Amino acid sequence: MQQPRPETHVPSLVVGWVLAGSFDEVDRAAIRLARSDVLRRLEEAFPAFEWRMPVVRRAELGQARRIEPVELLDAGVIEREANQWDFVFVVAAADLQSYFRPYALGAPAQSIDCAALSTARLDPDMTEGDLPRDERIALLAQRIGALALHLFGHLNDAPHSEHPEDFMYDFRAVSDLDRMTRFSEETRKVLEEALTEAADLRLEEEHGVPRGAFRFYLHALTDRREEIFSAVLQVRPWRFPFQFSKLTTAAASTLIALMISAEAWDLGMRQPAAHVALLSALALAGTSYYLIHKQNLILHRHARRLTEQQAVTALSVIFAVVLGMFTTYVLLFLTTVALGQTLFTPDLIGEWATSLHGDVTMTQYFSFAAFVAALGISIGALGASFEEQGYFRHVAYVDEET
Repeated sequence: MQQPRPETHVPSLVVGWVLAGSFDEVDRAAIRLARSDVLRRLEEAFPAFEWRMPVVRRAELGQARRIEPVELLDAGVIEREANQWDFVFVVAAADLQSYFRPYALGAPAQSIDCAALSTARLDPDMTEGDLPRDERIALLAQRIGALALHLFGHLNDAPHSEHPEDFMYDFRAVSDLDRMTRFSEETRKVLEEALTEAADLRLEEEHGVPRGAFRFYLHALTDRREEIFSAVLQVRPWRFPFQFSKLTTAAASTLIALMISAEAWDLGMRQPAAHVALLSALALAGTSYYLIHKQNLILHRHARRLTEQQAVTALSVIFAVVLGMFTTYVLLFLTTVALGQTLFTPDLIGEWATSLHGDVTMTQYFSFAAFVAALGISIGALGASFEEQGYFRHVAYVDEET
């Protein structure tokens, strides 16, 4: 008697679409067509997975002519967590607020598995002139679909491609989207590996995973460290001192004020290495916590259960902010050492810091530099708290403006 074949489990991936705001008839038709096309292309490129693409409408969003991408991303995260989606696209007719480019068509955020995209600049009427209605819808759908798949690649850590027909092509103009029709073999392999991990059981679904908040987050940190590391790299926190002018201005002002103060040199150089190390660690932890709380970087949704997505998002943001503040600390430290060695000779310091005995050593220069850097990031964090919240959260979440 022939034994029945064991059932094979097909991993499932859910990509939700959130339609934010109101759309005209052409946009609605093009989005429906684009969603169907994206679903078909993913099924063809990755047949090992079962794909689903539910749609949710949020008419209250995106009513203004221009909208902050993080506002759309917040809505996407809420729907993603409520419906247990793996990824989410938030589509709006409003133009996206852009900070680093003349305009933005999309904003991927790998740390939250969410991407915002706008149809405002994709309409063929803006680039091709008057077209018949059906041609206009077809071309707009192609552009929406190509942009969505490009952002989907970003959410799964796929690098840009040099092939114009690849969905991961680093396009420069809207018309470039018209040629993007497939995933190259290199891109497809990268995505397949990432999707295999995404389709695995989530931590909250695995047996033996601790349920307490602290232990659950610790488990997520060890078990999903590569995903967290990748999300942090996408944010590029080492650019924080150059992106947050109020942070840098306040920190640099503190450095200058302390370096021209005899009392500061006296106090800083007299500190033992252990004391300045502890002061630096406390300043780094305190300023990071302050900015995360002040800028509302981790939204508290009072979910009934802990989820892997919440843990990965929170840990990614925490590490990104800590690394950003650490970069600021290192720059202040190195600048203080360089200026101290160049402008402040041991003889001058000896006259200022009268309580010091003997020759001024390099260790004392380092102690003073660490003292200045710790105070600098503390004052700098106060300056950064005055950064516009939308901009700060944009830098902390959005991987790039596409």
